Amino acid sequence: MQTNYVVFYLILVLNFCEGSTRCATCRKPVVAFTAKLSKDTLIRGHDVVKYDQVLTNWGGTYNPRSGIFTAPYDGLYTISCTLMSHSTNDVLLKIVKNGKKMSKLYSASKTFPQSGQIMHLLLNKGDRVWIQNDNTKAAKLHDHGSYNLFSVLLITDL
Repeated sequence: MQTNYVVFYLILVLNFCEGSTRCATCRKPVVAFTAKLSKDTLIRGHDVVKYDQVLTNWGGTYNPRSGIFTAPYDGLYTISCTLMSHSTNDVLLKIVKNGKKMSKLYSASKTFPQSGQIMHLLLNKGDRVWIQNDNTKAAKLHDHGSYNLFSVLLITDL
């Protein structure tokens, strides 16, 4: 009788882990972070935006001191960013992977327009992604904790 329970348990575990490369733990890795600016922030020319209010940092992959996300696994990731400029200036930001521009976001002056970008990128373990001022002049981002966000989510590891 006890053998039947063991066989049943093994079948359940194998079905749950089907397709997983981590059958020892039967869990896929979870990587997710969202960080935002808590206040109006001045970003000097070509500086990285350091999103200071971390809402989620599952896996500890985002460093708020540097503003950089580091991929802990090879995989397919969703990268998203929103931008709102201060009314006194326009802002041009870029999404950067390992020093190479992936995309840009623009927000004009005078009216507090908002811009956003969502990308799906294949990243290798150790790849770094950040948001950077793409201008030589300083830019002021408008925020009170809700307009300027940076998020990354691991869709699947490879």
